[in-house]
Amino acid sequence: MVDHSMGKPGRRSERALLRIPIRVEGEDVRGNPFFEVTSTLVVNRSGGLIMAWHQLEPGSMIKITNMENQVSACFQVITRASRSLSGTPEWGIKCLEPNVEIWGVYFPTKAEEPCQADLVHVLLECQECFSREMAALTVQQYRRLLAQSSLPRYCPKCRATKDGKLGFVEAELHHVSPSLAAAAGSELPAREGGDLRQDKRLVVKLPVVIRLADGSEETSTSENISKSGLCFSCNLEMKVGDRVYVSVAAGTPVEQRDIPSRVVWRRPVDEKGRALYGIKLEEPG
Repeated sequence: MVDHSMGKPGRRSERALLRIPIRVEGEDVRGNPFFEVTSTLVVNRSGGLIMAWHQLEPGSMIKITNMENQVSACFQVITRASRSLSGTPEWGIKCLEPNVEIWGVYFPTKAEEPCQADLVHVLLECQECFSREMAALTVQQYRRLLAQSSLPRYCPKCRATKDGKLGFVEAELHHVSPSLAAAAGSELPAREGGDLRQDKRLVVKLPVVIRLADGSEETSTSENISKSGLCFSCNLEMKVGDRVYVSVAAGTPVEQRDIPSRVVWRRPVDEKGRALYGIKLEEPG
């Protein structure tokens, strides 16, 4: 079963909040055939979380086609999410064809990652073939990537070392018709997160420390970042408009300064109080 929890261990590969336009085909709970153009919210090596207005039956089989690369695979519906991040019904799914890389993203297993602490997981895109990888980088490699805007990386598809650049949360829709692109264009924080949508969001998972005005704090991991803000999940109770202070735990002691920020949107993740937050930095980070 796919683990859709935020910030909890137990997944077979790193998870990414990644929006990929997809076509879903199958039968609904009444046995009626349907198809729907929608998008993913979360993807990993073995499945993901998708939006779909049609009512699906847990245990049923559906066919999903990635509208970006036209690759299809069969999936099993695992469960309906108890909490919706998008405002639409969301469904946990498991891929029944593990050898098909439908998402266009290579997810290394935990065993394939470097055996060291303080790894930074980022979505890298090959600048030659545009294949993507959820790469585990050392802090030094991540700093080099930021400084040079690219990082030499072996690309399995090119079978050579090519420059990789940071990939965006929203998949590039080069191969999707304008009508399909519009249908897949709704945003995760569509209402509260309007300010954050001005900047491209990058899939970067950095350790961050969130501090509240009363001194309480929690260490979490960013889901994505932009020039003006970031997204993360945590157990701290915050409301839209609250001021918080954020620091990146992977930096040097000099760089680990508190950056004043504001909560601009909030989405409950589970019944225990954990939520996904979007914050806007009040000064350059």
